[in-house]
Amino acid sequence: MALLQMINAVRGKLREERIDLISADDQLTEEIIGLLNDAGSAVLEGNDWDFDIHHDGRLFYPTSQSGTYLGFVAQKLPLNASAARLFYSADAGSGEVFEDDDAIDLAGFRCSGNRARARLLVTDSSKPNTSWIITSIGKGAAQLDVTISGNFFVDGVGDSAAVFAWETYVNEVVLPSTVKDVLSVRNEEEPVRLEFVEREMQFDQWVPRTTDSRGDRPEVVMVGGTITSTARTSSTAWDSISNANAVTGIGCTIWPIPNADVHLGYSYRVQHADLSLATDEWPGVPNDIIHAIEWLAYQFALDSGMQNDPEAAKRAERQVEKRIARALNKQSRQPNRRRIPRAFGDRPHGDLRRRWASQTISAP
Repeated sequence: MALLQMINAVRGKLREERIDLISADDQLTEEIIGLLNDAGSAVLEGNDWDFDIHHDGRLFYPTSQSGTYLGFVAQKLPLNASAARLFYSADAGSGEVFEDDDAIDLAGFRCSGNRARARLLVTDSSKPNTSWIITSIGKGAAQLDVTISGNFFVDGVGDSAAVFAWETYVNEVVLPSTVKDVLSVRNEEEPVRLEFVEREMQFDQWVPRTTDSRGDRPEVVMVGGTITSTARTSSTAWDSISNANAVTGIGCTIWPIPNADVHLGYSYRVQHADLSLATDEWPGVPNDIIHAIEWLAYQFALDSGMQNDPEAAKRAERQVEKRIARALNKQSRQPNRRRIPRAFGDRPHGDLRRRWASQTISAP
């Protein structure tokens, strides 16, 4: 149900005229929008609803890319925001560090195409095995122009370039803002273990030397911590997806570092955003819950200075409690579990008038 319909439902309860458009000059409507968002947070976030569990999450971790030398613009300058330029090796292919495929539409599938956190690793034996976070990246005809998170000095260089091996890799992505909690992660080829990392702990504290391990299939997926993705600068090769800006949010990392493209599916609980436009809505929320939210917004209005009516507020509160209790009773007692039928003849005992017996199994 769209926001405009909810506004008119509350206005009707308040004995106010219905509206066709939302105007910033309409103070009453602006107050009702705030009350609806407050009521939505109270109802949706205050209960565990089975309709909030989605299984359509997708994550994409692209293959690592490599090159044989790295150049910069002036003698003995560090590789920093204005100087880092990675040239492809002869066998590095296109040098893509993000997937670029119109048919996949990464953003539409909740993948990590615009949310990947890329890193630069110098792999030459004479250099330290330390990775730098790439904060932005642009693709040229023969090189990647990158910005890294800190200065990296190369000793004894010539006028324009130092020869050694480099690699970019991605094993971290930022989850969409609509993800409240991750419930499970799936890999179609091999099982993976899901771990939760404390928000204040960085991934390199959990796995200190990630670069020591590489593999074609992930073994552990870790969720937690706040990270910022790598932003892509203007480049013709990526215009079909978009030139995304960096985003910050909950991180999801895999171990070991992938040697091949990795696609994962995950189940999650939805984080509902506030509504502001006339056509905004809370996807997947049933109408009976929307009606409970409308009644709660009406109760807030009666309790506030908008309409001070304690008796009517108590009646509205009873409506809210009744509607929420009815909705909770309608949904399954264990929303994370599902029931499957079992053949009638396999049932050892029970009501003979029932054709099916059922058993519970954990949802993937």
